[in-house]
Amino acid sequence: MWCVLDAHQCRNARGLCPAGGGNEKNAQYGTMSKRWFYLALPPLLLVAAAFMLVQLFMEMDEDSVDRKAAERLTLYRQTILGEYQKYRYLPYMIARDPRATSALGLGQPSESANRFLQEMAENSGAELLYVMNAEGTTLAASNWQDEFSLVGRNYGFRPYFTSAIQGEEGRFFAIGATSHEPGLFLARPTPVSGKPVGVAVVKVDMGPLEEAWAEGGETVFASDDNGVIFLSSQPDWRYRTLTVLPEEVRQMIEATRQYAGRELSPVSDKRDEAKQQLVIGGKDYRHNSAEVGLLGWTLHFLVPVEETRKSVLPIWAATITLCLVYAVIVLVLRGWRLRKASVLLRQESAGLKELNTRLVEEIQERRRVEKELLEAQRGLARSSRLAAVGEMSAAVVHELSQPLAALRMFVAGTRKFLEKGDTETASENLNEIDSLQMRMASLTQELKRFARPGESRIEKIDLTESVRTAEKIVRPRFEETGCSLKLDLPADPLEAETAPLRIEQILVNLLRNGADASAGEEAGEVRLRAGRQGAELVLEISDNGPGVPEDLKERIFDPFFSTKTSSGGMGLGLAISMRLAEDLGGSLSVRSNTPRGAVFELRLPALPSERASESAGEKASEKAGETPSSARNEREPEAAE
Repeated sequence: MWCVLDAHQCRNARGLCPAGGGNEKNAQYGTMSKRWFYLALPPLLLVAAAFMLVQLFMEMDEDSVDRKAAERLTLYRQTILGEYQKYRYLPYMIARDPRATSALGLGQPSESANRFLQEMAENSGAELLYVMNAEGTTLAASNWQDEFSLVGRNYGFRPYFTSAIQGEEGRFFAIGATSHEPGLFLARPTPVSGKPVGVAVVKVDMGPLEEAWAEGGETVFASDDNGVIFLSSQPDWRYRTLTVLPEEVRQMIEATRQYAGRELSPVSDKRDEAKQQLVIGGKDYRHNSAEVGLLGWTLHFLVPVEETRKSVLPIWAATITLCLVYAVIVLVLRGWRLRKASVLLRQESAGLKELNTRLVEEIQERRRVEKELLEAQRGLARSSRLAAVGEMSAAVVHELSQPLAALRMFVAGTRKFLEKGDTETASENLNEIDSLQMRMASLTQELKRFARPGESRIEKIDLTESVRTAEKIVRPRFEETGCSLKLDLPADPLEAETAPLRIEQILVNLLRNGADASAGEEAGEVRLRAGRQGAELVLEISDNGPGVPEDLKERIFDPFFSTKTSSGGMGLGLAISMRLAEDLGGSLSVRSNTPRGAVFELRLPALPSERASESAGEKASEKAGETPSSARNEREPEAAE
């Protein structure tokens, strides 16, 4: 009712007209998405280019840092080797000088030897000079007059002594066992040829070298072959390790007292050899190293990672600046477009006023039509109520037709028995007539409550009793059609907690349909089987009639649908039966019979086994109180079979 404008006006209304509005909105969303994509593309490309430049310049910066590190490591290596070569000759000279080794001949400390070593230490700049016998005991030392004199002390546990006494040159960096000062120990055997009888040792102070490293402002340190840092421009890193030391290495260091009981804990938080990165104290470093020949040491040169990324900040700053400039340009252009659009909107306002007037008229027309529709709906509601009354009337006629037919048969039989004077049989028929009229009254109440199934009375029953009751009701129909009815019931009771009248109503409908279907057959037969399958009770009513076509199986349970062409069925029986079965928590289905016919299967919830056994016990205890009439009622279905 709203869409009375032409396409041009609809577009001017900006989506007020529903017809085609969805497509236009989708098109608008698609256009906006593309527009935003094209607007965002230049910044994205700029960021991608900046990222590539950052990677390139980072590699260049890393190469520059590595070249600088290689140069500095070469310089530091030459400094260490120069210091080593400066004092390397001294133990050899002492080992050859009889003035220094005279104490070895005497086998005891010698003052002249001590004074000679003291003079040599002062002239050479060495920290300590001393001579040990073959057992490692010091017989002469340059500090013989100091508090921590080495004279008389045994250092045979030191590796430099072990190497020298075997005729080799000894080199060992350690913390002094007596002075507790670190230094480089150089040792030579004496005599220099032949079997050694003693060892000449020079201790070189490496402290000035460390001080020079620290004054240079660079981060450099040296580690021994075990990975222990013993020289460093950072004092806190001294006597720390690059990695966790194995236990056997720790034991060897303790045995030689190389580092005088230092903790030797790792200095690095994280180490990545592939990326040449080292994390110390939470700070990332670029790590380069070089071997120091002769001494077996390793020099390490660290550069903060920030220096390898000094080109990153300018690149990203330039990128962000360009993105901001681009955003300003886009906003300026967008403002210009919005101003232009506002002019167009003002031009369209006059048309929109006219459109609003027409929309008001459309709304009034819509209200008038809605009022007419409301009146029509009220008329349809009245028609629906009348149709419901007609349907219920048809259902009442359908459900009462069978009991009425049985009632007519019993009335006719009673008259004949009275004419013959058989009052006992006539009295029994009158009892059956009374039972049928009570059933008809109950059926009318059930149909009245068809839309409210919860009002049915639920009780614990034996389904075999309901089967026999239904068989009595439909027996006249089977005699009329000439079909036989066979019951296949188990010896044990089929206990269920359900509404017995509704079960009988379902069975009567199914048995009557079976009789009608088999009426045209030469040997028409309907068979009812009952049994228990797990937690369900299953009743199968099969016939040997023409069966149900496959294309009609889904419609056969619809109200007012019937496959009967000559019996006058109204198509309510199966619909009512299906509804009753579902209300009772069960199901009703149909399938083809073999070799012909149809099988209707009714499934109902069975009573739990423990409750069923209790019910069976109660029935067994009541067996002795059965009346002759009830015994007759149980014998009648057997005779009918």
